[in-house]
Amino acid sequence: MAIELVNYNTSVPSNFNDSINVNVTPIPVTVALFGLNIPSNNTNVVLVGSAGLRSFLGFPEVLFRVVRDTAVIGSTITSPLVIGEFLNIPINFVDRNVPPGFHTYRLTAELTTSSLTTNATIVGPMTLSGLAITTV
Repeated sequence: MAIELVNYNTSVPSNFNDSINVNVTPIPVTVALFGLNIPSNNTNVVLVGSAGLRSFLGFPEVLFRVVRDTAVIGSTITSPLVIGEFLNIPINFVDRNVPPGFHTYRLTAELTTSSLTTNATIVGPMTLSGLAITTV
């Protein structure tokens, strides 16, 4: 059984720390977005990325989600422990048995704690890549 690369795409809003400034709110914010065409059944998409996050007020909890079209593929939650702390959050998920067709992948971030007492900002780096592979 051989593995074949069938598609690849990436979203790179920023490769550098402190190069972007996206406030995280209780409403999900899309921070990376790309599309992939899946030509056949038995295709998995390996999703890899990173999100640079800095806390500015309190101890915010930030929920990151990777979404295919409207389905959540995976999520991770993080919380800086010190005001002003920088975290580089790794994003690693596998979307298994993706149906054929064109799909949109996006990475969202949302604040899960009170926005009155906590604040976080995505400052970079900010990347998300998808590698579609199938077995032949």
